[in-house]
Amino acid sequence: MKKKNSNPVGALKRTGAYMKSSLDVIALALVLAALSAVMTIIGPDKIGKMATIMSDGLFTGIDLAAIAKIGVFLAIIYCLSALFGFIQHYIMAVVTLKMSYRMRGELSEKINRVPQKYFNTTSQGDILSRITNDVSTLQQGLTNSLPTIISAATQFVGCLIMMFVTEWRMALVALCITLLGMVLIVAIMSKSQRYFTARQKSLGELNGYVEEMYSGHEVVRISRAVDKVLDHFDGLNAAVYDANWRSQFLSGVMQPLMNVIGNLSYVAVCVFGSVLAINGTIEFGVIVSFILYVRLFTTPLTQIAQGMTNLQTASASAHRIFDFLESEELGDESDKTEKLDAVRGAVMFDHVRFSYPDSPDKIIIKDFSAEVHPGQKVARLGHGHRRPHRRGQDHDGEPPDAIFRGQQRPHHDRRRGDDRPAPRGCARALWYGLAGHVAL
Repeated sequence: MKKKNSNPVGALKRTGAYMKSSLDVIALALVLAALSAVMTIIGPDKIGKMATIMSDGLFTGIDLAAIAKIGVFLAIIYCLSALFGFIQHYIMAVVTLKMSYRMRGELSEKINRVPQKYFNTTSQGDILSRITNDVSTLQQGLTNSLPTIISAATQFVGCLIMMFVTEWRMALVALCITLLGMVLIVAIMSKSQRYFTARQKSLGELNGYVEEMYSGHEVVRISRAVDKVLDHFDGLNAAVYDANWRSQFLSGVMQPLMNVIGNLSYVAVCVFGSVLAINGTIEFGVIVSFILYVRLFTTPLTQIAQGMTNLQTASASAHRIFDFLESEELGDESDKTEKLDAVRGAVMFDHVRFSYPDSPDKIIIKDFSAEVHPGQKVARLGHGHRRPHRRGQDHDGEPPDAIFRGQQRPHHDRRRGDDRPAPRGCARALWYGLAGHVAL
């Protein structure tokens, strides 16, 4: 299968295609997020006018009616902003939770359609990690990141326009300092995405290894392989730790960095605005408005940085999920028998040749024949002491017990039960339903 690109844009495209039936509702939520930001942008301009009225009336009398009128207007727009924000968060939560519910169901169904060779190269724990951890991470990332980024981008652009309309010289001062922060954010994001991808991958590998070692705990103890297992676990655990601290460190740097940039812009605007006010170029209310605008101008950058962090994590999870959903499936087996009638319980292996799909040229069983009579219990053991094996391998050259339990599909085999061709799912049916029990 062709390897997919693991950038956030690619993840959004694949997720958008998956959620195409809900795109209209998502678009409505994003519009509400933008409207909520617009309502917030209007506030500082009105607060500046209120400050101007108060400063002009210090000696002649303050126009309380005008201030009350502005206050009511501010209360209305801030309430609308909160309402729009609540509605969009509710919509995104419902849509993404429905998406995760549907996605888990499709992942569960997909497990039954992938060929056995997929399980030879991917551990069960890694697949379970995609169903549980990756789906939850994707759902939370979409819920928190997309509305935040849209709202913050709208607020950023709106504040920039209002700042230039109010006082273009002070706007240039704030913009020059803020651009420095934007450059640093882009540089950090370009370095951090690979660590988010490595984090999800290493976590899946660790979950898979733990699941396999726990399921084969008795074999590990009998084989005296505890030290080797612990050493391998330590290596996987170290990989998870390394990817986690690198990704979290780089993403955690962005918000404090933008706080510093915001404080620098705040100081520059205050100093430069004071000079203009002393010279009589601007009114006192302009400085008040600009102080609020600078806060609103730099806050979106912090929110965008945090949203991109969530989006990077969601991106890594999305690609792992879709890589599994889009993986190769079994061929059509509708022409095969589903159920045997009049079963007697006789099983015959006639000159079976066995190899694993990932290494078909390495023949593990070259010529195996056996006949099992009804009621018999059969076991096939290797020539040497069995040790814990990597999925699809055995240290003594014999196949693992999966061949008897229907977990592997031999190549070029001839096998019969009750003198009939083997039906669909026959390996499990033959050994559990016909021969009764296989001791391994």
